[in-house]
Amino acid sequence: MTKKMKTNLLSASIAANQVFDQIELPQNGITTAVITTLDGQDVAIYDPKQEFSAIRLSAMTSSLVAIARSVGKEVGFHGCDRLMLETPTGRIIFRSLDNKYPYLLCVVANQDANLGHTVWMVDKIAKNFVQQLDMSH
Repeated sequence: MTKKMKTNLLSASIAANQVFDQIELPQNGITTAVITTLDGQDVAIYDPKQEFSAIRLSAMTSSLVAIARSVGKEVGFHGCDRLMLETPTGRIIFRSLDNKYPYLLCVVANQDANLGHTVWMVDKIAKNFVQQLDMSH
């Protein structure tokens, strides 16, 4: 890893943790959030109960978004803005952050979280993260 990449990851990690600290995630049913690089390297995790591995969630996020993009490409769609996994116990939403910054977001929400509000929160996290990165560059 080059010095520039380490610096970029450090500034991304700081930005992500600032966003996680500013937004009241638990009050919105969000139990975990991970920001990762496109190739699956973890940048930051919000996991107050320390239930999950940032490394594993990052790798899976990267893989699932890559698979979704391939499926989309196969049927003539371009990219993957958002992917959702829904279960009886909650939802996981995966989202690309911004074309300017090569990061992905994975948000885990419990079954009590309102879907529309959760999607709005995912978009808010993404927007705030990009703003923090813009300010640090």
